[in-house]
Amino acid sequence: MKYLQNVRILPVKIVLDTNFLTIPAEFGVDIFSEVKRVIERSVIFIVLQPVLTEIEYRLARPRNKAEERKFRIAMSMIDRCDVVSVHSSDMPVDDVLIDYAHSNNAVIATCDKELKRKAKNEGIPVLYLRGRKYIALDGSVL
Repeated sequence: MKYLQNVRILPVKIVLDTNFLTIPAEFGVDIFSEVKRVIERSVIFIVLQPVLTEIEYRLARPRNKAEERKFRIAMSMIDRCDVVSVHSSDMPVDDVLIDYAHSNNAVIATCDKELKRKAKNEGIPVLYLRGRKYIALDGSVL
């Protein structure tokens, strides 16, 4: 076991989808502490530029006060994340998330069933809200 002393465990990259960032406003769940609880390692929270753009768009054009509040809170969550610019070439946001996670060995955090299914088919682990209270992991993190 002596040889394991110098092994450095890298943080897990967590790529957040728009709807995951709205969980605190909708359900009162602290997504950051819940993700850390589930992953049990150090993590880096990442928001891709297309997700930030989506939130800014929805914040600028809310349908009602509740939606405005939800996206204002989502925007405040981004302060705790690294924002990463990616070349998306007009790809759908879900495809950009899948591509980034696949090429960077990252976990996708989403509540979108279709995105979750796509990620699972690609072998990408997914964090999601379970029972409106907890974050759960589908897949494994190495």
